[in-house]
Amino acid sequence: MAEIKQDPKRFAFDIYSPVIGVIALGVSLCGISLVIIGIRIGPLVRQASIWNGCVDTTQDFLSELPNFVATDAEDLKAMSVNLCNGSTPQRVESPSR
Repeated sequence: MAEIKQDPKRFAFDIYSPVIGVIALGVSLCGISLVIIGIRIGPLVRQASIWNGCVDTTQDFLSELPNFVATDAEDLKAMSVNLCNGSTPQRVESPSR
């Protein structure tokens, strides 16, 4: 059986090789992109935190009202989301006879 010998210098990279430069450039561009994305997403995270606080507070408030004590938690959450998004409670109109 013939032995297969590999040249040890075949996979060795020189520190001044253009391949190393391209890899370093790609890694640095990815890092810069992630930093920019992180900075740009900050206001969205802050707004989501504010909305979540509004929904939790409104849901707690509605669950303490006598008319909403027997209401399901998912229904209270839906009403809380509607109120936090700016809707106003509307009076239900009775059907005309």
